Amino acid sequence: MADVSVIIPTFNEEKNLGKCIKSIKSQKTHLDFEIIISDGNSTDNTIKIAEKYADKIITSNKKGISFGRNIGAKYAKSDVFCFIDSDTIIPKNYLSSVYPVISGDHSIGALSCAFKFDHSSKSLRAVESICNNYLMIKGFHGKGEILGFNCVICKNYFHKSKGFPDKPLEDGALSIKMRNIGKVIFLPEPRVITSSRRFSNNGIVKTSIYYAGLSLSTNIDLKRLKNVFTYRKI
Repeated sequence: MADVSVIIPTFNEEKNLGKCIKSIKSQKTHLDFEIIISDGNSTDNTIKIAEKYADKIITSNKKGISFGRNIGAKYAKSDVFCFIDSDTIIPKNYLSSVYPVISGDHSIGALSCAFKFDHSSKSLRAVESICNNYLMIKGFHGKGEILGFNCVICKNYFHKSKGFPDKPLEDGALSIKMRNIGKVIFLPEPRVITSSRRFSNNGIVKTSIYYAGLSLSTNIDLKRLKNVFTYRKI
């Protein structure tokens, strides 16, 4: 049985997948790990690239990143699931750094690592700094956030939480469920490299507002909010 199952959800990711998998295959570790591609029936060369490197390839007509991650976990053969998005590159010490942390403390259900973007600019560096510092503070007491593009989750905690929910900002929604059953921590090192394409395509301000809105809608208790604003006659 593998020590770690690395699960990559894909859909038409021929431009990014090769670099992602190569970074995983280049890990400097004695750990036994498997690479699982969970594909949403790509129409480009994603599968051809996956066939060169992956240990398992699962295909489905159903699309969606939550579904892809959950199906990949279903076929995993280890007790530690590592979810990496196809537009993310992990450093060579990633698995050797995260595995001892999550396997050595059974109160930890999940963790994510800090990140930097694949392109650099003053505004993008500011986003990196603000986000990483915010996430580190939240993770101090085990109340951190799961970053879907790079996260490690214990198998038993994953099943207790029933996996990634099918909703916007699915990793934030899973964080809430996970924090109710175990610790979610954040590691400032090692740092992964992830795509800045969402910010590049839509702009820093617009994208930040979008994610802030999703985060608010994901974390807010709607029932409690309704009670606050419900008018009651005395």
